[in-house]
Amino acid sequence: MICAISGSTPEEPVISTKTGNVYEKRLIEKYIDTNGKEPTTGEPLGLSDLITVKIGKTVKPRPTTATSIPSMLQLFQNEWDSLMLETFTLKQQHEIVRQELAHSMYQYDAACRVIARLVKERDAARSALANARNIVVQQQHQQQQTNNNNNSINKDVEMSSASSEDNLLDSTIYKRIAEKSEELIKTRKERTHQGLPEQDAIKQFKVSAKVETDCQIKSLEVNSQDNNLIAMGGVNGNVYVYSRETNELSTAIKGAAGNSPINKVLFAPNNTIVSAGSDAVIRVVKGGESPSKKTYTQYKACYQFTHKASVTDISLHVLGDYVISSSLDKSLNMYDIVNGSLLTSFGQSQQLGYTSVAFHPDGMFFAAGTQNGVVKIFDLKSKVNNFNFQGLSTAVNCISFSENGYYLTAADNNTVKLFDLRKAATKNSPDIQTITLDNQQIKSINFDYSSQYLGVASSNQINLYSCKSKQKPPISQIHSIDSDCLDFKWARPNSNFFVTSSSSKNIVNIFSN
Repeated sequence: MICAISGSTPEEPVISTKTGNVYEKRLIEKYIDTNGKEPTTGEPLGLSDLITVKIGKTVKPRPTTATSIPSMLQLFQNEWDSLMLETFTLKQQHEIVRQELAHSMYQYDAACRVIARLVKERDAARSALANARNIVVQQQHQQQQTNNNNNSINKDVEMSSASSEDNLLDSTIYKRIAEKSEELIKTRKERTHQGLPEQDAIKQFKVSAKVETDCQIKSLEVNSQDNNLIAMGGVNGNVYVYSRETNELSTAIKGAAGNSPINKVLFAPNNTIVSAGSDAVIRVVKGGESPSKKTYTQYKACYQFTHKASVTDISLHVLGDYVISSSLDKSLNMYDIVNGSLLTSFGQSQQLGYTSVAFHPDGMFFAAGTQNGVVKIFDLKSKVNNFNFQGLSTAVNCISFSENGYYLTAADNNTVKLFDLRKAATKNSPDIQTITLDNQQIKSINFDYSSQYLGVASSNQINLYSCKSKQKPPISQIHSIDSDCLDFKWARPNSNFFVTSSSSKNIVNIFSN
């Protein structure tokens, strides 16, 4: 019997009742399942049309290669060779798998170490920032002495006798500040700086516009909510607002008699401007809301706050409702510019006047520069001078915090100091870099919103630096521009231009690509 499909003797033969052909059972069943027809004639065929044929069990004859001893030896040799080849292949595969496993384990171990290091650095940074806010120096009792020189208050909201250095910040206000700080700390790492120019683009910045004024401009500020608006504080006591969009210059604040220079001007939310002058007065004005007029041309006076001596600097809190002022009368005052009130005073036990001040980006503490080159850190809650940064030889002319909260820069006449706030509470010195500008008098320093660029303006040059926390030292110069300056400010939030005021002409320069 020969299978009609395979042409060999079937092991389990079956016969088709329709054709009488003999098939191997497993082959014909597969063919019927696939085609449903008889292989030779093409007639319809089902499994019920097959009849199994019973045959006796026979022993298959040996193959011809196993009928003699030499042939069997050859057979065994072939089997042995196959076994050796298979063993060799298995060994190769085993070695490859072992190497891949070792490589994966090394990668896993390296990843674990990197994660552990980053977690450690994060915890150390958090701890250092927290300690920088809360450390109390050993001479706390000397720095918390009561100031017996009380001041009167009038409609213009001057300092009151009830607002001494011992009065802590109102708990409701501090709660708002603390909640805002926690929110900023959580969201800071998620920030992206889209549209931030690269270093090559920064190097190409040049004067794209010039604004002529009727006096020298001592202070500048770019509105972070609408960077088409630039506030300018003049040496004649006036504050001007310039619109890049309309190329118009209007007067927002007219100075008092005597033409006392404006030392600092700020934009606050809701179209509000705050200025600080050498006449010891802080003025708050607010723009109009008439849709028929340009809001930046119709400012109206709201409040005035008075010191006993020149107000050298002011800084806006991140909430936008409060400012801190520094004065040569040896006081630091915190005001509510929305309700027009003095909240509290700091550092009145200081024997020298304050020359500069700046809130930390988180808003929980601030830095104040003194006439003897010391930068003092004050905590808003306890009002304690937690830490002092030293290293400058003359009065601290300007202070700037990086927006990421890690660094503080301070400058005197020709030296810029970079302090790492994360090291303030450790044994390591927070003074991590010094930039000396020979034959230049530093007028202004300013970090951009991304904390990647720092501008240092001097009497005859604009110096632009990149700031990267992973490089040492963090700050490196990328460009310089020959230009005399009185003030320098980056545009926020995308740093696509910066503005400077001239120290020799009544001109404000706008630099961009």
